[in-house]
Amino acid sequence: MRKRQKKQAEFETYLRRMVNRYKKDLLIDTHKVHLLCLLASGMFHSRLCSEPDLLAVTLSLLPAHFCAVDKDRIDQNYLSGLLKWFRATFTLNPSLPCDELPDPRSRLERRLASLSAKTYTEMTHLFLLVLRSLQLFCRLVLSLQPISFKPPSTKGATSASASEKRPTSQGTSKTPTPELKASPGSKRPAGGSSAKGARGGKKPKKKEIKAEDDEEEVKVKASTGQRPKNSKRRSVASKVSYKEESDSAGEAMSDDDDFQATSGEESEDSEGEAKSRKGKTGTSKSKVKVNNKNTAAPKKRNSGGSKNVKEEEDQTWEEGEESDGEEGVAETKTERRRGRKKEGRGADEWLEVYVEKTSSWVCVNVEHGVGVPQLCFKNATAPVTYVVSVDGEGFVKDLGRKYDPNWMTSSRRRRVDEDWWEETLAPFLGPEDERSKREEKELQHKLLNKPMPISIAEYKNHPLYALKRHLLKYEAIYPPTATVLGYCRGEPVYSRDCVHTLHSSDTWLKEARTVRLGEEPYKMVRGFSNRSRKARMMSEMKEENDLALFGEWQTEEYQPPIAVDGKVPRNDYGNVYLFKPCMLPVGCVHLRLPNLNRVARKLDLDAAPAVTGFDFHGGYSHAVTDGYIVCEEHEEVLRAAWVEEQELQKQKEKEKREKKAISNWTLLVKSLLIRERLKQRYGKNNHGLGSAAHSEDAGGLSSDEEVAEAGSKTASETLAMSWPQNRQAEEVGGSPTGLKTKTPTKREKRGQEKHLFPFEKV
Repeated sequence: MRKRQKKQAEFETYLRRMVNRYKKDLLIDTHKVHLLCLLASGMFHSRLCSEPDLLAVTLSLLPAHFCAVDKDRIDQNYLSGLLKWFRATFTLNPSLPCDELPDPRSRLERRLASLSAKTYTEMTHLFLLVLRSLQLFCRLVLSLQPISFKPPSTKGATSASASEKRPTSQGTSKTPTPELKASPGSKRPAGGSSAKGARGGKKPKKKEIKAEDDEEEVKVKASTGQRPKNSKRRSVASKVSYKEESDSAGEAMSDDDDFQATSGEESEDSEGEAKSRKGKTGTSKSKVKVNNKNTAAPKKRNSGGSKNVKEEEDQTWEEGEESDGEEGVAETKTERRRGRKKEGRGADEWLEVYVEKTSSWVCVNVEHGVGVPQLCFKNATAPVTYVVSVDGEGFVKDLGRKYDPNWMTSSRRRRVDEDWWEETLAPFLGPEDERSKREEKELQHKLLNKPMPISIAEYKNHPLYALKRHLLKYEAIYPPTATVLGYCRGEPVYSRDCVHTLHSSDTWLKEARTVRLGEEPYKMVRGFSNRSRKARMMSEMKEENDLALFGEWQTEEYQPPIAVDGKVPRNDYGNVYLFKPCMLPVGCVHLRLPNLNRVARKLDLDAAPAVTGFDFHGGYSHAVTDGYIVCEEHEEVLRAAWVEEQELQKQKEKEKREKKAISNWTLLVKSLLIRERLKQRYGKNNHGLGSAAHSEDAGGLSSDEEVAEAGSKTASETLAMSWPQNRQAEEVGGSPTGLKTKTPTKREKRGQEKHLFPFEKV
């Protein structure tokens, strides 16, 4: 049972691991596809803004003094003046109609005709048309926002569930619970807290109310993790609703006093709370107005008094929600003043213009102005992950290093595999001219001049700096006396160029390098292969580091062995390692001919299989062979013998196919013979060639019908005549066919008995 349970648990763990891996791969693939779609959309809009017709229409709208300026004289002031004219000419009108199936080209034509745009994205495209109509080299910069490839965190789910629970609790506090209603047999309410406040018509003290409010706040914090806004006002309002239910049982005057007193207490508490928050949020005016509304005395109750109280209670709830909304507006204003990024969709498109006067790229944002890359980053949709540019010729460039200040730290973790991203952008990269080289040098200089990170977490996977604590299993710092660039909380910071990857001697052999003699391992770790793990389990030191690692500075190029006397030099396993073409033994050739070892064995020549790699499956690694290694002097002989062997194999296969076909035909003929013999011996009708009676019955028919009937009825008879073996029916008094019969000899009888069934021989 223990073994069965253990096996079941291992199988469940395996299934869970495979499902998680599938989900992870699915998220990564979705992220990649979405990223490519966004990139294709940006390239499409950039190509659309280079249409000659649209450029001609845009050029006709420009004033003459903008077109008369030479390109060498264009600078940042010229771009600022052009942007100022563009803002004055084209207006932003969000109320423009939205087409269900818009054509991007026709939409741009309509925007040019109406001199207006619906969104800032359209404004950016229109200004791109203006720049390209002036023959300026510019490009469209895009901040791509693909779907994240990381699974959603559980924190977000818990916060969402808490936010869903809050309004339900608020809604339930409006209506009294049946447990707190007045009992029918007594004048006191059933609730303990409300009963204490209703005794003798006395007002509850402020200290007691504050203590109750504090207890409710603790309960709310324990359940939801944070305190909701205006919790005091809501808790007091809920108490008022409970007392009003108790009024329906018969206590009118005393409960009326309590209701008025409680509402006064509520106004005092809410005013004090608003004053305490005045210095924090700066929204006391809106709160005081709301609280003054809450302090208004309720009307005297008549027969419909409960309705009035409920209406007033709902009014207090609505006013509290309005105050919450005003608080949120004030908080967003303060966040903008502090420089925080606003949530939601931002301006994810802007432009760059190459100014030949200064030989630099100038950032142009239609909303914020010229030369403000920091504002472009702050107003883009958070978080900024991929920033690419598309020029007029369709070439793409990654500008994340230029606009994203967190590109080397947090942004790299949100990006997909860098190798895949570089390989994807490779076909769309522009030519390496002086302009691009100068820009690359400026970007590299900008990254190097950035200050070093402050926190330890930012050093992980940093492209420029590294800490020893973040080194991987097969990484090490070389040389040991590497220069320390600084310290972070007492830990030395090294350059990323000093971090090298180590390998074992077998792994270096796959790279056509061998460890020099006398070299000591630079680092010792525990091996993960099955052989290493079993060796550790057999020994007493199970936690011993048994795998020696070496650096590239401890290795040298692989020197292939030399073939002597027609013998191929082999390794300990009888193979030849050929991971790289340079590892071919001297005096040998590599022949990729299948089954060459059979030919070499017949000719008594040496041929060794070539191992080109290893495949891991079934829990072990298996060698992958590709062809054979033979000596150069035996190459021609083996090739000719292999060709001759292939011809012989083809001839043998042909003979085998013919033999198989003949045997199949023989089987078919014997089956037909047996079938006809059974029909003649056990058939109901006589299958002779003809009978007089049958021929007489056929009278009265036409010639065509006679031929058809004769053909249909004499098919078996014709078949019987075609096989001499079936002409063996003898009848007493003559043959029905009219042919002469002769008695068979003993030899013929013995031959006929071979075709009989066992039950016929008896």
